[in-house]
Formats: sequence, C-alpha cells, structure tokens
Amino acid sequence: MFNILKSYWIRTKRTPSRMVIILCPLLFTGLFIVYLLSSTSLKGVELAYFFGAYTILAGFSISFFIPMLYENDKKAGSYANDLRIGICRKKLFFAKYLFIFILLLTIEGIALLPFLLFLYFYGIKILISDLEVYTMIGSVGLISMVPFYQFLSLKFDYTGSILPGTIFTLAAVLLGTTDLGSGIWYYFPFVYPIRLLYGYVCHSFNLNTIIFYLFLSFFISFVSVSICSFWYNQWDGISKMEE
Repeated sequence: MFNILKSYWIRTKRTPSRMVIILCPLLFTGLFIVYLLSSTSLKGVELAYFFGAYTILAGFSISFFIPMLYENDKKAGSYANDLRIGICRKKLFFAKYLFIFILLLTIEGIALLPFLLFLYFYGIKILISDLEVYTMIGSVGLISMVPFYQFLSLKFDYTGSILPGTIFTLAAVLLGTTDLGSGIWYYFPFVYPIRLLYGYVCHSFNLNTIIFYLFLSFFISFVSVSICSFWYNQWDGISKMEE
C-alpha cells in the first residue's frame, strides 16, 4: 500500500496538483488574514469563520482537485497503467481514496498553521477544544464525498465532477446555514461539514452530536468506497482507450 501511495505522489511531480496543494491554502489563509486586519466584524469568532470559509471552499475545491489528480493517468494511455498493472483494482481505488484523504489533511494543515501563528502573534486567544472540533469537521466531514468524486472524475472527467460540486456546495450552504435544512439536512452527506460547524458555533449541537455525524460520514465513505471500487473493478476503460 505504501508503494502505491508513493507512486501516486510521484505522479504529481511537475503537475499543477502540487502547486494547488501548497499555494492555494496559503493564498486562502493570506486573504483571510488581510480581511481580519482590515475589519473588526469577526472579532472573537476568527477561528470559527476561518473554518467556515475553509469548509465551504474545500467542499467545492475537491470537485476539481480530484479530477486534476487523475489527469496524468488519463493522459498516460487513458488509465492503462492502473487497468493493466496487475494489482487488484479495488485496492487501487481504495489507495487513491486514501491518498486523496492524506492530501486533504495536508492542505488543511498548510492553511491552518500560518493562521494559528497569526492568532498567536496578535494575542488572539482560542480554545483548544474548539480547534480540535473544527479541525475534525474540516477534514473528516469531507471524506464521504471523495469516492463519489473519484467515480465522476473517472467516468465524466472535469465537467462531470465540477458541475455536481457546484450544485452540492450551493445546496450545502443553503441547507447547512438556514432553517430550510431543518429536518432534512442529515439525509445529505455533503451538508454535514457546514451544518455541523454552524450548529457547533451556534451551540445547537454538542460534542456527542458532532462525533456521531463524523462517524456516520466515515461509514458513508466506507460504503461509497466499496460500491465505487466494485464499479472500478468492472470498468472497461480499455475499450474507451482503444476508441
């Protein structure tokens, strides 16, 4: 498994993916800090709004980041390497899922570290418990959608992934931060990160509720990986390559 993950990382060499992983979170944090320095409207809730903005942006960004990670495989013979490598495709699909999850954690860490340094140097105090909850929501809350975007990226490329990503992001904001989502939001995994964050900030969700839905997100992710990896194992990508 480690060698597969290593090969996926090597494939990102000299691609826009590495720039996205490093520069985009730094750019996001930089712009957010500039806003904080120019406005006092978020005083006392800096951390909550940082993760709120990050969660919304990350929820949309994975819809184009995941097909970007598959781009090299597509160019190098329309996924012929993975389809003919002789390793179980289910294992490869899961390894890609795990690789994406690790990258999402890395991106969140790159965005968070300079922001925490900013808070420290400006004497802005935060609760460690809040930081832990926000961090879990920002990472674990997103993983349930990763297998779905993997499937869309393989089957329909960028367009098939970005269009649903746009719709899901808008719906997540609407259902996650307004009363329109009351009673129905828990049926839509893509709403979980924003709704949990919003509920925690408004004190309508306690820690047990947050943990329950994060575990549910893990479970949905496991089921999605199983279903999508089964499809990938049956996918006739070779015939598409030969056209």
